[in-house]
Amino acid sequence: MLTNYLKIAFRNLIKNRTYSLINIVGLAMGMAVSVLILMFVMHEFSYDKFHENHARIYRILAKIKMGDQDLQMNSFSAKLGPALEKYNSQVEGFVRMKAAVDKVVMKNPARGEEAFYEQNFVFTDPSFFKVFSFKIKEGSAASLDQPFTMVISERAAQKYFGDENPVGKSLTYEGRYPLQIIGVAENPPSNSSFDFDFVASALTYPQLSENNNMEWEKAGIFNTYLLLDSEQSVAVVEKNIKREGKKTGAFAEDADYHLEGLTTIHLGNNFNDSGNTKLIYIFTGVAVLILLLALFNYMSLTTARATLRAKEVGVRKVVGANRGGLVRQFYVESVLLCSIAFALAFVLVQLLRQPFYNLLNLRIDSSFLFSPAFLGYLIGLLVLSALVAGSYPALVLSGFAPLEVLRGRLAGGQSSAGVRRFFMVLQFTVSIVLIVCSLVVKNQLSYMQNKKLGLYKDQVLSIPLSSTVADNYFPLRNEIRDQAGVQNVAVTNAGLFKGYNMFFLNNFTTKQQVPLVTYSVDHNFTEILGLNWKTKPNAAQWKNQNYVVLNETALKELGIQGDPIGQEVVQGSKIAGILKDFHFSSIQSEIKAMGLFVANDTTNIVKALGGRGVLYVRLDPKADMQEKVAAIGRIFKKYDQEKPFEYYFLDDAFNETFKTEIRMSTMFTVFTSFAVFIACMGLFGLAAFTAETRTKEIGIRKVLGASVASLVTLLSRDFLNLVVVALVIASPIAWYVMNEWLRDFPYKISIGWWMFALAGGLAVGVALFTVSFQAIKAALMNPVKSLRSE
Repeated sequence: MLTNYLKIAFRNLIKNRTYSLINIVGLAMGMAVSVLILMFVMHEFSYDKFHENHARIYRILAKIKMGDQDLQMNSFSAKLGPALEKYNSQVEGFVRMKAAVDKVVMKNPARGEEAFYEQNFVFTDPSFFKVFSFKIKEGSAASLDQPFTMVISERAAQKYFGDENPVGKSLTYEGRYPLQIIGVAENPPSNSSFDFDFVASALTYPQLSENNNMEWEKAGIFNTYLLLDSEQSVAVVEKNIKREGKKTGAFAEDADYHLEGLTTIHLGNNFNDSGNTKLIYIFTGVAVLILLLALFNYMSLTTARATLRAKEVGVRKVVGANRGGLVRQFYVESVLLCSIAFALAFVLVQLLRQPFYNLLNLRIDSSFLFSPAFLGYLIGLLVLSALVAGSYPALVLSGFAPLEVLRGRLAGGQSSAGVRRFFMVLQFTVSIVLIVCSLVVKNQLSYMQNKKLGLYKDQVLSIPLSSTVADNYFPLRNEIRDQAGVQNVAVTNAGLFKGYNMFFLNNFTTKQQVPLVTYSVDHNFTEILGLNWKTKPNAAQWKNQNYVVLNETALKELGIQGDPIGQEVVQGSKIAGILKDFHFSSIQSEIKAMGLFVANDTTNIVKALGGRGVLYVRLDPKADMQEKVAAIGRIFKKYDQEKPFEYYFLDDAFNETFKTEIRMSTMFTVFTSFAVFIACMGLFGLAAFTAETRTKEIGIRKVLGASVASLVTLLSRDFLNLVVVALVIASPIAWYVMNEWLRDFPYKISIGWWMFALAGGLAVGVALFTVSFQAIKAALMNPVKSLRSE
């Protein structure tokens, strides 16, 4: 019986080539887009679940009340982990981790002068490889309890040693510290929150010269992870943290401590560049909608052609076929067509996978594509698509009454047409929603990119400093400043749009604590960035002094009464001026209270930072940028031969702050194009079917004198009316979705009426173009051919 069903299905597939092709291509595109998106979604939700004990591993977080703000903390004293293990029987182990603040320079001394900047560097305990399921391929991690030892990843081993066994050999850290390699670990998978290449012992950290003066066990610098005996122990450990911790002094008494599950970190507290939950849910919705568009196409075209198979159904029922058999027949046809579409979709996924990864800056291991969870999803997608696509046609076609069909009186014609109109409205509703969303995202992105920041960011070269330039800062600075095409040079402890320091001050009036963003800078900093003054410091009054400059927000939040000039903010730092507010971090957040601590002796800034910081070089816009950067690079190599010259432009750092929105805009444009194309394929098929069924009517109208234009209008009018209905339905949906998305932005656009008008115009234009092709073809047909048999 199944063989017979398949034969009939193949015959119908070949007989109706055009409609079969439309269905297959539409379904394949819908499936391919859905697979790509949901591959990304499943990968995001799979983070850290490869660890054997992932359900029992937790990170410690704390919330501290500062005035009317809640500050989330994830870094604590080195005493925290040992104290919790000692005072809580539920804690089976702990791991302390400290990632390198900046990129570090690593070098294989045996390979000459070649050195590399590396950012996947972490200081940790030997228990790192016991608590987490990272396998050691060569050597052992046991000696990580000794300073100046480390484990490296397989890719780092290949990079620095080629095919040699690196165990027992050394790499130099920052050109000064030899770190002995005691083991090689397999590369962390793409769905790991810890993307390490160098795992150094925690005891190495206090031995570095820039940390010599740090009481490292007390400093709150370590992320701490706990391995509990069971998931049920979380509440007990959280309850005991504060009480037991007082015995060691490792805990702040006013903090609210809690544990965060390892598998929720990636999509949870976004301390770093981790996942974006809202973006994931948006794209999941888009994937479902695009797949539904393709399924609606299939259902719509299949039911539209139901009349052409009505006599087949009638004859089958007369000769004894029951409804169940007919339902199975149509489901087999659906499964066959969906299987062909699925195979084509798989090919499309392989072709589009890498461009998709590049678009989202993703790294997904090939092994993930063959994981049981993902393979199960693919099988489920095929089965679900076949069931959904075949359900309505199977029920409708199998329900035809044989006598009515054979007499030429097919029931349900109007209801079938109504269903087709319903599907078409749904398709264009989805398409218009996506068009509006794409327009809103693009305009919000354009608004953020072009918003006035209150500073000069173009042609400002940003150069991270290293520890080796600490003693030679002034010669380095002066030589760069004297270069032709260089307008000015300044130094800061941290780059704008990259990061900042923060400490807490008491409000001058209420005495509540207020967070203050701080930068340590020199006298040229405000000038090089073109910052605007509300009250400019008196140069003569503050000559040869250290002072602080506040922005307007800080002046307000600190509650400073009267004339702020000369008032002491912290011991030894008095207010010398007030800056107008400017953006120094992402414009997805409001401008924070900020203070520039201006040092009289710039060398103190550089030395206090262990030579680290950022040098800003403002270049003449008329200068040859590549030539100037190369010249500055040569100067740097004179003072720091160990390290590669690294730089970035300030405007690039600013653009990096909304990379998520850039990706989202591109994704919406791509997916909207897919959605509109799929909808148009369905519309093309329906228009062809309509023209085919109304051939004789068109012939009679032509004989009676109807013009081509009037016939095109006749055939197009119903379709265009449905697009207008879709616009009416889509507009409030799109407005609500985008209004919710914009709610998170403090600086945002208004959703204008023109966006809906443009989306509707595009939909009508595309629909008119699609339908007109078939309408004009039908209108130009010789009426003699269609009326010959009458």
